[in-house]
Amino acid sequence: MKKRVLLRWLAVIGMAVLVGNSPAAADVVLAAEEAVPTEIFGNLEEIEISEEEIDAYYADSVFLGDSIMLGFRNYTRKQPEESFLKRIQFLAAGSYSASNSLWDITAESVHPLYQGKKLQAWDSIEKIAPDKVFICLGLNDLNISGLQGSLDNYTELIRRIKEKSPEVEVHIISMTYTLAGASSGKLNNDTIREYNLMLLDAAIKNGWGYIDVANALADDNGDLAAEYCSDGFVHQTAAAYDVWTAVLREYARADLRVETAFDEALAKLEITEEPVAASGKKETEKATVVNQDVPFRSTVRDIILNGSI
Repeated sequence: MKKRVLLRWLAVIGMAVLVGNSPAAADVVLAAEEAVPTEIFGNLEEIEISEEEIDAYYADSVFLGDSIMLGFRNYTRKQPEESFLKRIQFLAAGSYSASNSLWDITAESVHPLYQGKKLQAWDSIEKIAPDKVFICLGLNDLNISGLQGSLDNYTELIRRIKEKSPEVEVHIISMTYTLAGASSGKLNNDTIREYNLMLLDAAIKNGWGYIDVANALADDNGDLAAEYCSDGFVHQTAAAYDVWTAVLREYARADLRVETAFDEALAKLEITEEPVAASGKKETEKATVVNQDVPFRSTVRDIILNGSI
């Protein structure tokens, strides 16, 4: 899974649309420039990915979320049978949140149904056994748990998912904005922007993917564009979900390019076993030997060997 840690991180760098000129944005850009030299990974834009490969990317995936995700599920049901969207399995429920996802199941709880029965998300995902899980939550969290509390609950939800399904890839879908002037307490666009940056930071640190749908749906003022809003508040139109679909395809393209680039980069590296003296005896550890004509940076070596950034 060390390889996937790198892939997730690079996908975050490649696909995140960072908001404004915040220090967090500058740090991410700097990290990308320093840690992923084109001499090693090449120009990702030059790697060709077929539409069939993009279709297959979502073949074994679960999309988990609240009423925003429920709207996407309903949208996918109206698509042609040959659409890649038909391959997605949904676990979505109105009023669902990172907070109440951790609650016990009761007659009143809003846990998503799996095969007609309420289950904890991590139990449903274990039964489905997908390759990837895409999560979109926050709408019902911010006013209850605040920024840090919402992130803590989100992280705990993912921890429980990974505990039951350690091989599943986790991808975060950004919170989307409200219509201009339609905020409600902490559920306002400035707070949502801050929360999305927190989610992005968590994705980078934990090796999750991050997909920025929010800014693809925003108008020039950074609010949910009127043509994408169905209820004068936060819920979305079919046109909005057309945008979701386009963003998901471009995200898959970026991730597949990163995977291809990674495989090509490995061809430039030679992993060997070298004896290392420790505590008076010989032990073996992995060492990276770099072709002499290929520039290399220690950060990239650390990523490949340690799965860290």
